[in-house]
Amino acid sequence: MPFNRLNRRTALKLAGATLVVGSTAPEILAAPRRAKRVIVAGGGIGGLCCAYELMQRGHDVTVLEASGRSGGHVMTAHDPFADGLYADLGGEQCTEPGYELFRAYAKKFGLKLLPYRRRDNLLRFIDKKPYTEEQLADRRVLAGFGFNQREVDFLARHGWSELPLLFFGPRLDQFTDEYQPFGVGFDELDKISVTDFLQREGASAAALNYAGSKTTSALHRMWFLAIMKHRRRRLFEKNLFRIEGGNQRLTDAFATRLGTRVRLGRPIKRIEHSASGVTVHYREHEDDKSIAAEHLVNAIPLPVFKNIPVEPAWPEPKAWVMQNVSYGMQTRVVFQCRTRFWKKEGISINISPGHAALYNIWECATEVAGERGILMASASPGTTRAQAMEALRAHYPGKALDVEHVFIKDWFREAWAPVCERHEFQVGQLAKFWPNIIEPVGRVHFVGSGIDNNHHGMEAATRSANRVAKQIDEL
Repeated sequence: MPFNRLNRRTALKLAGATLVVGSTAPEILAAPRRAKRVIVAGGGIGGLCCAYELMQRGHDVTVLEASGRSGGHVMTAHDPFADGLYADLGGEQCTEPGYELFRAYAKKFGLKLLPYRRRDNLLRFIDKKPYTEEQLADRRVLAGFGFNQREVDFLARHGWSELPLLFFGPRLDQFTDEYQPFGVGFDELDKISVTDFLQREGASAAALNYAGSKTTSALHRMWFLAIMKHRRRRLFEKNLFRIEGGNQRLTDAFATRLGTRVRLGRPIKRIEHSASGVTVHYREHEDDKSIAAEHLVNAIPLPVFKNIPVEPAWPEPKAWVMQNVSYGMQTRVVFQCRTRFWKKEGISINISPGHAALYNIWECATEVAGERGILMASASPGTTRAQAMEALRAHYPGKALDVEHVFIKDWFREAWAPVCERHEFQVGQLAKFWPNIIEPVGRVHFVGSGIDNNHHGMEAATRSANRVAKQIDEL
């Protein structure tokens, strides 16, 4: 099969696998076939989920995780916070609709999902000026930004974050297969940017500034929006949930069930693969060790995985993917507060300053009783405590801040899980990335947050994990 196109048979197979796992609770689907030996590289949510599904199907699984903990970018911190407070420093939320697998696993493992109202009554800063949701639905305010009348009418009805649907929306139903962006009449849009497409559709300068991108493929953006519509998800979903006690309870649940199959502190040093199997060379304490299996599932983020030597070398299309795929990075800022001062002042703490040291801020661990509270924030890599605190002072609309400690989690300093979600593909690159990014190379398979058609974190990780587990089981 050519690397730059999915044939119909493969596309239907992929779509069918996703339909099964995306619409039902995760269960053993059939009596196990011949047991296969599988190595899973990486113990984040994608790797643990895939290993669990393979184990459920009767296969012999070993997870090699380089760090001293499982969970990867899903991390719940309880220390050093006071009074039982905690903070999700990585994967933070799931949606409904959407995240069907994540929510089904939580139910299966007896984990309670709590409403996460971090986007209600949002105060959004635009050009350094705060606007409420009501103001951003006001036609006079919208016109003042420079939106044209068509855009003003749309935004007043649908909301600020839905603006891309005004331009892309009429074409989205053409994508009938979530796993096939090509051949539906829009292939040429991979050659132009989102900004170029919006200009073609008569977008105002204000719309171009807010919804445009001079580097992103217009076809990739359109396909992404089509997937979101197919899954009945809004672009800025407010119906959010998180696991009581922290989302790491889900990855811990996978790891507990896998037991000794998960081996921590085993960084992979070299990989050999052939038509008959794989051999993984890794470090265990001070010793060099090797393990052989019939299949390898890579769940290590590609920007890290590409640095592991492999024999024979990856074929050119897969090597290109590894060298060119791009992920985002964020620093997490946690403010431990002596009191929940925003509640005393009757102010929504859901604020989107868009500032480098404070992109967004919201409350976590709301169910924990007591005076103290936890505020979570996202910021650019390298943000310091002082910078974050200064940004909070500048953007909090109340009179008093009662912050006693500021904690920083710099993910970019993590050796094994430094990246967050995958970026959109750039102009002219979709045909190079898709489907190469999800395709196996012989007996080496790929899962993770960036290895799916929709790059939304924990959802993409669990969907890709189920897809690959099913593929290996059926081989």
